[in-house]
Amino acid sequence: MRLRSGPVLFAALVAAGCGGPGSEASRTAPEVAPAPRPAVITGSGLGTPLQGDGQVLGMLAAFEQNEIDLARQAISRGVGGKSEDFAHGMVRDHERALADVRQRGAEESERSRAWRARGQATTASTGMEDEPNSYRNAFLKAATADYGDALKAMDAEWLPSAKGADTRAYLVASRTRLAEAFERAQAAVSTR
Repeated sequence: MRLRSGPVLFAALVAAGCGGPGSEASRTAPEVAPAPRPAVITGSGLGTPLQGDGQVLGMLAAFEQNEIDLARQAISRGVGGKSEDFAHGMVRDHERALADVRQRGAEESERSRAWRARGQATTASTGMEDEPNSYRNAFLKAATADYGDALKAMDAEWLPSAKGADTRAYLVASRTRLAEAFERAQAAVSTR
């Protein structure tokens, strides 16, 4: 009996250490960089730091639009089941967030256009899957990767680049929302 209690105790300790979405113990807990570190992207001016809160918010706006496009494609393809429920939730959440971030003064920049183009390429690539199960898998994989990339960008550059207290507070709240969406996407992958 004693041999069995060790693994059970270990599993209980691991489960107790895992928090909810966005919590400090969560795998999506923030690890914000002390100073902005622009991602290495090739092309004229694409590696330059973001200039001002408007450009930071513009990156978030580009991400929101990309997720709307990806989710709308999934709905139009009839992914069905929990995957379709997830896609409808994405459209609802990201449309609301996009309107909000635009109202806060999101500015388009060369960097946000590059992020937008990247999302369009992901949506186009995902749409090339013909078989329904392959498409569903590609959609969920793309959504999960997008959320993960946005969280990394938020921690490495967007939050550290924000100057205004209101913008920082908004980005912190957005980060929590994205972490929760990332975990929902991972759950959708396992349930389909």
